Amino acid sequence: MISGLKFIIVTAIIISCVIYYPVLTPQNITAFINANSVSAPIIFIAICTIRPVLFFVPSMGLTIVAGILFGALYGTIYVSAGGALSTIVGFYFARWIGRNTVRKIVKKNNLLQEFERKSMIHGRNAVLYMRIFNLPWDIVSYWAGVSGIRFKDFYAASLIPLVPVSFLYTYFGSRIYTPGSYGFIISLAIMIVMGAVPYMHSRWKKRAHE
Repeated sequence: MISGLKFIIVTAIIISCVIYYPVLTPQNITAFINANSVSAPIIFIAICTIRPVLFFVPSMGLTIVAGILFGALYGTIYVSAGGALSTIVGFYFARWIGRNTVRKIVKKNNLLQEFERKSMIHGRNAVLYMRIFNLPWDIVSYWAGVSGIRFKDFYAASLIPLVPVSFLYTYFGSRIYTPGSYGFIISLAIMIVMGAVPYMHSRWKKRAHE
């Protein structure tokens, strides 16, 4: 009964995503929020909160939109509030959908059991690393949800970089119409470096083992 309910819910979400994919773009969300300026912060935080179950709404795009709409300071506040809530939603959505299945698979494989054990021990550091270097926010939440990571470890590691990373992207968004400014160039450079570090780290590890 529960598995059937999960299937129905996930199917309904996927169908909704397909239908509304052309509509729920950062541009349309910006226009909608601008048209509802009084309640804009609440609407924005609500969109951020439910984003993990929409699959296709990019967290980075929304964060930049927040900088455009609200400026760096208020944008950071709203993104951080929405991010703190969406992190919970993403984790428990993935845990509800896939944790039992993953647990059954892990029981049949010694290698996966060892990976699960290490996830529980080192999960907090792993999540912190992925958050700092800005791997897709929801993907990290989904991974943590289906793994054996304890929620308190996952959530603590997610909250540590939430404000500074949110500020970086909202600040970039607030400067997006002045691409020649120092603020735009510096924030863009930091974003590029953060995105390149995981790739460079994997290359260095590969060379070290050769």
